[in-house]
Amino acid sequence: MGDLINDAGIWLCTTVVLVLVFLALLNGLFQFNRKQVLDSLQEPFGKPLTFHSPDDSVRTFKQYGFVYSTYGAILLHSWVALFAIGYIYMILFCWLSYSPQFLAPGFALEYFGGWNGLMAPWLLIFTIDHILGMVLIFTWEAMRTRFMYPVSSLADATHVMIEEELPFMTEDFLVDPDTEGHLDRLKRHGSKVQARFKRAKCRTVVKVDVEKDGARSIEYTCVRYIHSEEDDCFHPTGIVDYTAAQVHEAVRRGGLTSKEAKVMLNACGKNEINVHVPSILEALLTEFSDFTYIFNSIGTWSYMVFSSWNIGLFWLLLTLGSGIFRSLFIVRPNQKKIHELAQLHTECEVLRDGKWTTIRAADIVLGDVVAIEDNSTKLPCDGLVVEGSLVVNESMLTGEPMPIQKMPVEKSDAAVIGKKNLAYAGTACLESSGPHDNKALLIATAVGALTTRGQLVRMVLFPTSVRFKYNDQLPKVYMLLSCYMVILFAIYLSPKMNLHSWVATYLLVLNTIAMCLSPMLPVSMVMGQSAAANRLEKTHKIGCLQPGRIPIAGKISTMVFDKTGTITKDGMDFDAVIPVEGAKFGQKVSFLPNDDDEEKITEVNRVKVRAEVPDRLRHALASCHTVAMLRDGTLVGNHVEVSMVTLTGWTIGDTVLHSPTGDEALEVIKKLDFDHCRMTSGVVVRNSATKQLVVYVKGSYEKIKSISEAANVPATYDEVTQKCAKDGYYTLGIASKPLPQSLTTQQIANMTRDSLEAGLSICGLLLFRNEMKRDSPDAIRELKKGSIRSVICTGDNALTGIS
Repeated sequence: MGDLINDAGIWLCTTVVLVLVFLALLNGLFQFNRKQVLDSLQEPFGKPLTFHSPDDSVRTFKQYGFVYSTYGAILLHSWVALFAIGYIYMILFCWLSYSPQFLAPGFALEYFGGWNGLMAPWLLIFTIDHILGMVLIFTWEAMRTRFMYPVSSLADATHVMIEEELPFMTEDFLVDPDTEGHLDRLKRHGSKVQARFKRAKCRTVVKVDVEKDGARSIEYTCVRYIHSEEDDCFHPTGIVDYTAAQVHEAVRRGGLTSKEAKVMLNACGKNEINVHVPSILEALLTEFSDFTYIFNSIGTWSYMVFSSWNIGLFWLLLTLGSGIFRSLFIVRPNQKKIHELAQLHTECEVLRDGKWTTIRAADIVLGDVVAIEDNSTKLPCDGLVVEGSLVVNESMLTGEPMPIQKMPVEKSDAAVIGKKNLAYAGTACLESSGPHDNKALLIATAVGALTTRGQLVRMVLFPTSVRFKYNDQLPKVYMLLSCYMVILFAIYLSPKMNLHSWVATYLLVLNTIAMCLSPMLPVSMVMGQSAAANRLEKTHKIGCLQPGRIPIAGKISTMVFDKTGTITKDGMDFDAVIPVEGAKFGQKVSFLPNDDDEEKITEVNRVKVRAEVPDRLRHALASCHTVAMLRDGTLVGNHVEVSMVTLTGWTIGDTVLHSPTGDEALEVIKKLDFDHCRMTSGVVVRNSATKQLVVYVKGSYEKIKSISEAANVPATYDEVTQKCAKDGYYTLGIASKPLPQSLTTQQIANMTRDSLEAGLSICGLLLFRNEMKRDSPDAIRELKKGSIRSVICTGDNALTGIS
């Protein structure tokens, strides 16, 4: 080796080694001091973090406090500077090695005594630089905290490290030493090292912000966390639960005071979703801070410096081009779109200090009473309807452009707050009616990123970690290729392949690595993913923030479809009823389908309902639903119930229902909203003419049978309902019972649901038909061609789904 390197080369190599040793010594001293601080902590290091997962999956996090150290920061950035200087040296001296080609001056070759002398220190720096780059990429967030001092109390922390605990971090590596072989031992140690690197990738360091009033907060996944002195932890803010009494008390006392609103604003922050859009430089650094690019760099520069500049230059341009295209033309533009969609620039009326005032939507805080505008105005926050009612379009949440009515929270001790009372941020308000200028009143229960709209944005930006089998098996592929590479190594290092220069041999080995473990494989994947993301954007208008997940679509083996609205049409046609009188089924009453002359057919069906359907069942059809009528006469609500009410022809008022002829009226006393546990919904009405009180309950035919008196269930009930399901009908049962006329409205409001649903008598079956979409068979046929299994997921009877 000595005859290849002159004094200049030896001096440069020695300088590099001394710099590394010096930095390592300084690093060791700092880590020794840091360990003493960590050992001296009185309390356990690390505390649980409450995390609101955007997709409702259970995820475990811990929070650790650290204090910033200037000395540690200088040390950390010294390693970064060393990597940058080494890379610049690598590029510069690679160019100088081609002298006199490409306008490269020849002083470097002369100074180092020739090509071998120039390449010897270059290879040392090349090797160190790429090892350092891989360490920085894999452990950057962990390294940031390694150069800070740990603190036991988060009240003293300047930075907080948040770590997600994933299953691979808790794997049990204990094995029986008597049965453990050399391969098992090697695999166990390899798994531990792999787990440590994966754990380092699951850490995020955030800076603690200190407000003027001393409040300490951090922001993680767009959510604001406030430090609590009680348990010395950071907790998410922006969401609260209210009881029925509390929401009505908030309106009665005139909303929040200005002082309360200011305190709440300081605690929860603005009612905004802060989506960070990286700068161009930050986007490029994020993209190229990946292990694959370090591997590409090894192959590229080894070819570049070994006289194969054309191959190396091609690889370099391909790597840079694919990375720049994906970061600046795919990921960053989609992040900008998400940022724009997350913004809501509007003004709202809120009740503060007993007066109505106009403020920006961003200044709404928890507990504010907000007057809601209609005309498709987007709701500024999640909240409970206190007074009045809303009709909203929740297609942003469900994908179905179906108007939904939101009712006020009842003024009752037994009132149960449910989805019927809760309106969501970002949904469009189609109609608002209430006491303040005919506007409904809403009390804010969630603001910012913890609203339903914010959760959707966070679900896109911060998806749950996915373990893709392809990524897990890729190292095994590289291991097989490595075996081939080892065989080539043995050949190159044998006496018969003596190149008389260790520099040339080393470069040949690097070229062999590049040939066997092709750096172009990850580049090709990036280019393919970028092209696929670009096609999705242009052809199907689908944005993709993580193109790396697109190949997962190629591994889909089963496609699960929702039946109603996906395979079948959105709505259902009310096809027939089967009345029940005296515990016996009556004659089936079928209705004409609305095909051509809709007005004429509708009128014929309404006459048929009045003439052939018994009064008890007819009143149930008119009242047992949650359908509302807009000012223009449009019915809004569940598709099934809308088709049912449309056929009856009854007019829906605020609390009174009128028959088509106007000679009958039913006053709605209490509504029983659909309960997923009970699988029922219902209503209590008073006949305006007879003053009779009746409760009607509607649900699946199995449930209606179970809650009805056995004596009032037809003997052929099971046989008839099974036949309806086989015929493709969506079948519901409906039952009723009279209540004492002496009951007051308040007494009925305080009655429990159990008492209202006890002792019922079945009054009929409702039969709906849901036709299949025309393109559904073609779509399923195409999936079958691709060997993808199709499954229907439905809440209907299994026989209905099969038919």
